[in-house]
Amino acid sequence: MRKMALFGCCWGILIAMLAISPALGQDKKPLAIGAVQPLTGWAALGGKNVVAGMKIALEKVNASGGVLGRPLELIIEDGKADPVESVNAVEKLIRRDKVPAIIGCWASSATLAAMPIMERSKIPMLVETATAPMITDKKNKWVFRFTSNNDIDGLLMGPYLVPKLGFKKAAYLAVNNDWGRSMVKAVSEIMKKTGGEVVMVEYCGGAEANFTPMLTRIKNAGADTMFITNTLNGIALILKQYHELGMKMNLFITSGMSVEELVNLAGKEAVEGSYFFERFVASSPPPGKEKESQEMIAAYKKIFTDGFAYADVAQGFDSVQIMAQAIQRAGTPDPPRIREALEKTDYPGVSGRVKFDQNNHSHPRCSITQARNGVNTVVYILKE
Repeated sequence: MRKMALFGCCWGILIAMLAISPALGQDKKPLAIGAVQPLTGWAALGGKNVVAGMKIALEKVNASGGVLGRPLELIIEDGKADPVESVNAVEKLIRRDKVPAIIGCWASSATLAAMPIMERSKIPMLVETATAPMITDKKNKWVFRFTSNNDIDGLLMGPYLVPKLGFKKAAYLAVNNDWGRSMVKAVSEIMKKTGGEVVMVEYCGGAEANFTPMLTRIKNAGADTMFITNTLNGIALILKQYHELGMKMNLFITSGMSVEELVNLAGKEAVEGSYFFERFVASSPPPGKEKESQEMIAAYKKIFTDGFAYADVAQGFDSVQIMAQAIQRAGTPDPPRIREALEKTDYPGVSGRVKFDQNNHSHPRCSITQARNGVNTVVYILKE
């Protein structure tokens, strides 16, 4: 009887262990978050670089133990920087993959289209690159942005464009979407307030390749400066065609584009002397982030040897770490708890300190730089 009782006891313990062990294994399953980026289409180069930064950060997070004791995983969908495609991608991530949070959607138009779904589904989204003011002006409590805002960019540029750089009479060549139009509005207003003016605006499609007709009209407008808001590929083509036309004016490229990648795409001579509005400068990272910035760049160069779009990489890198730390603070992958944790973010990133205001917007570190001998050189730091 004693043997039978002992056998029964051991059998009970074994059954209990078998019942518990799947749960234990389940706890170590990867914790997945979603990302929507343009992997194909007109903005694929920018999306590729954001994703590279995300993957570098993912490796760092997992090397440090993951999140809540589980490996962090990224499920990345191709939104093509298109509103319809990005909405479909967000729906897939929420319905099929059951992700508790999403990073996206690169372009302003795509992000704005996805925002109502985040609110309806009560899933937080972290916006990494889209700059249209409407994104945070809408006060959607499920959407957080740590990149810039075109209105804020305009205000930051205000004391410099006319008073310091001497721009008086400007033309503007911009991509015809929410990002381009809002940037034109912000720069036009700040030029007017500080004694300059934007005398003409030319808009182009996102996939435009022939800018010669637009540039010819700008050449004949009597402007001393041209502002450009476009993707890296678009800007590279504009710069090449600008020089082919023998144009000579101040060039100012907005929205955090990579000097290093433009040199790679368009050539050093085409980029030389151009001014840039930047949110990450490899040669001038935020104080205290020098080592982490260099480690990120070194890791990026191992993945891609043909270009250096560091600004997008930095945004992707910071986005994963911000989200990982929010989930860790929440103590659970529960979307409402993650949203609450995101509100309390105070993260010293490679792109600057991230701390969200009442509109869930964090104002990044910004600089005006100039391409000098192929090097992105800081001329003015506008915000630390």
